[in-house]
Amino acid sequence: MKILSPVGNFESLKVAVSSGADEVYLGINEFNARNNIDGFSLASLNEAVDYAHVFGVKVNLAINILFKDCELQDAVNTIVEAYNMGVDSFIVQDLGLAYLISKNYPQIELHASTQMGLHNLEGVEALKDFGFKRVVLSRETSLQEIQRIRKNTNIEIEYFAQGALCVSFSGNCYLSSRLFDASGNRGRCKQLCRLPFTLTKNGKSIKTGYLLSAKDFMMVDRLQDLKNAGVDVLKIEGRARRPYYVGISTLEYRKALNGDMVDKDNLKLGFNRDYTEGYFNGNAGIISDYNNHIGINIGKVLKVNSGKKFNEVVISASRALTEKSTFKFFDGRTERCVLTAYDLKEISKGKYLLTTTQKVRVGDNVNLIIDEKSERELLEKKIKREIDICLIAKIGEPIRATATIDGSQIDVEGCALQPASSQPLTKEEVVANFAKHDLFVGNIEFGEFDRVFIPKKELNEFRRRVYDAVFNRLTEVKREKLEKLSLKIKKRDCAFKDFQIVKSIEEKRVNKNIIYSPEFYDFDDIKRAMQKVADEEKNFYLDLPNFATAEDIKLLRSIVEFLKVPVVVNNYYGLTLNTKKVAGAGLNVYNSVSAEVLNLPVISAEGEVGGLIDYPYMTLRHCPFKEHLNATCDDCPYDKGFELVMENGKRMKITRKKLSSCTFYLN
Repeated sequence: MKILSPVGNFESLKVAVSSGADEVYLGINEFNARNNIDGFSLASLNEAVDYAHVFGVKVNLAINILFKDCELQDAVNTIVEAYNMGVDSFIVQDLGLAYLISKNYPQIELHASTQMGLHNLEGVEALKDFGFKRVVLSRETSLQEIQRIRKNTNIEIEYFAQGALCVSFSGNCYLSSRLFDASGNRGRCKQLCRLPFTLTKNGKSIKTGYLLSAKDFMMVDRLQDLKNAGVDVLKIEGRARRPYYVGISTLEYRKALNGDMVDKDNLKLGFNRDYTEGYFNGNAGIISDYNNHIGINIGKVLKVNSGKKFNEVVISASRALTEKSTFKFFDGRTERCVLTAYDLKEISKGKYLLTTTQKVRVGDNVNLIIDEKSERELLEKKIKREIDICLIAKIGEPIRATATIDGSQIDVEGCALQPASSQPLTKEEVVANFAKHDLFVGNIEFGEFDRVFIPKKELNEFRRRVYDAVFNRLTEVKREKLEKLSLKIKKRDCAFKDFQIVKSIEEKRVNKNIIYSPEFYDFDDIKRAMQKVADEEKNFYLDLPNFATAEDIKLLRSIVEFLKVPVVVNNYYGLTLNTKKVAGAGLNVYNSVSAEVLNLPVISAEGEVGGLIDYPYMTLRHCPFKEHLNATCDDCPYDKGFELVMENGKRMKITRKKLSSCTFYLN
């Protein structure tokens, strides 16, 4: 398996490469799903690509947002420019953009973003004609489904191994979009899930806290399972996180893949809100008590001496500490304060004194969240690529070097050499000189080596020419440059109109097109509903769930194809059903090209081509009742009175669809 590391800036790129990444992924300008970071510009991208390629690291460019019609030309142009710079592959979510690239530039490697919500074999198969080489599976994909995809396809599989776990199903979170016009599918997510919520039942408060704040993903103990299942690439999430997190996560996963001992405390120091293995162990245990980095617990507050300005605090510590490290103090699970200790002193073994204006109490838990020494050492680590160089120095001839790179050779000549009268060039001087470079160090092997003289300036120039030739060979774009095309994007009116969504057949039906969205997908119930709608001379459609296991798809296929019922497709698996279809909001059809590709009437939660609806704010694959009420499936408390309430008073009803398992929705 390969390690794919996140890169939010050039410092992160360097530490990812030095820590053992096989590939990196990054974004540019506004065309990526991390619009809240500086990232890279198209102008600075070339330097980043060259740096990665010097060390044999592949570069994946994330262009993984949804595009308006007026933006598609720029998106395609950006991809072409980046491809010509040497970018190896492109991560995309927008189906229209994928179509334009695969149709006009089939040589460009595309990866299907996790934002496409691909989580089963059928969804992957629905996209096989778009030229995707790799699929980034949603975090909700089970181990069994990964195995099923690998057994039945040749597509590369990328799976998240470390980092943030979105609480909502990939690509189907509209909370930020609906409340603040800041679409997560456009890279503008405000992470409202990290705020406090209150769980209520019929208006009565039950529990308050970070009820939607998911723990972080850590799969380091499941790497053999992932490898056996057929995962090709382990993805570390975190382009918005600091370089140390990128480096330490990459380093520990490299150690794991090499069979070396992993230090989980290092992973925790990178960033964590507690850890989970996601949905590998069922649909509970993913919600954290915290909404931010908690680091590792290293001790407690032993003593507090209050002063007029500063308080002296004595803490215990289970590990050696250094000045300028940062700590969080907790009263139980409640964060009390954060401080950086600039005057930390060890007063006895395992005890430290620090001063602060912050108020802490005896007995508070002390967590280390930034270990200054560890961070500094990792970030200061330098890496150079070793180059095998054979050097020949003969009197009366140019100094010559032959550099060997990946089996090929580069020959470089310098100035003609004169016999030395007093101070001949030594091999030691050559070795020392060829170590003076930011990116390369020469493994020098000597051929003929006479007693020659060369001015220091000429030797420096020769070294520069050798390494320039090496750099150019390593960063050479060995493929034909592509020309930009002028695209003709015709605006389409493909909105599905005059429709009504009903959850029960007892609801009053007014519109011409009735979309039945039941809690349970029962054959007899759906058949009765179809008949009632037909009796009213209206059109019946079955609303397909946006998440479905292999077992669920088998059930849905049997119902749909036996009853010949038209469907509203909310995930790509639905496109494989043999029936009349409408593209539902869950498909995120945002522009005219996507609509044209599907050639279906469109319903949208966002965008400019579909009939807009208030799609659920979130889709939850965890069970909120297991998380917050310690419920089990045998004593499920679910009914229609539960809500999650934000601090601003916004209320969202908890509803569900139940097939082989429950999927919950915030409406």
